[in-house]
Amino acid sequence: MASADIAAAPVHSGKARVNKHKADWRGWNFMWPFAVVFVFVFIVPIVYAVYISFFKKQMIGGTKFVGFENYARLLGDGQFWSSVGRVALFTCVQVPIMLCLSALMALALDSMKLHGTRFFRISTFLPYAVPAVVSTLIWGFVYGAKYGLVGSLND
Repeated sequence: MASADIAAAPVHSGKARVNKHKADWRGWNFMWPFAVVFVFVFIVPIVYAVYISFFKKQMIGGTKFVGFENYARLLGDGQFWSSVGRVALFTCVQVPIMLCLSALMALALDSMKLHGTRFFRISTFLPYAVPAVVSTLIWGFVYGAKYGLVGSLND
């Protein structure tokens, strides 16, 4: 009986199956608003900054194309390299300290052996919650009917 099932199975030909469905672009339609904003807010300013870096403004004569002269002057400037060194030092000191402290705080909160766990969780959350509460109160005062700016203008 098993040999009859094997004989009844369809035999595949050597031809590859072709997908006759068209490409579905619906997912990309959801991405276009982000892509447009990303291009105009991020890409265009970078391209424009690179473009204007090849020019030099002069008090007399206007703007003059100087090519890579600005970059050559930058690479030869001691203050530039000093600032690069300061930023590198800051990064080498600050990033490991920040990562270690945040990892230690997360491990301490997760261990459940720390006294005052609720206080530490709230103190971690407060910097994110307070601005929203303050802005809500400010907008409430601005639009309040009794004491707000809009209420005063209506009177």
